[in-house]
Amino acid sequence: MHPTHRRRTSKTILFPRVSSYGSESTIYARRMTLHVPEHVPDTTPLWGYALLTGTFFVFMISLYWMVGSKWAPMTNIEWLDWLKEDEYYCLLVPITAIVWIYFIIWNWMGMKFFRHN
Repeated sequence: MHPTHRRRTSKTILFPRVSSYGSESTIYARRMTLHVPEHVPDTTPLWGYALLTGTFFVFMISLYWMVGSKWAPMTNIEWLDWLKEDEYYCLLVPITAIVWIYFIIWNWMGMKFFRHN
């Protein structure tokens, strides 16, 4: 009985391994994609709508925090009044988000280079 999957060392990833079991049993560097059965529902659209909804709420809260709360009257609700009086964090969070996006993209790119090298 021969193994169906073995790990390769990093030196032999680019070169095919000579199989001792014959040419029909090729050993690959990574496993084949797992196929989901048809009776399992696809939740990709659900996650997409959840992401869009979450993005919309974060955008609206940030917009209120940066612009709308400055013109709103005092509400006597502690956290809303804190947003109205804040002049530091309302600008720090959006500016820092640009840096977060930059590092997230480069982290994703580095992982792609690592996995496909």
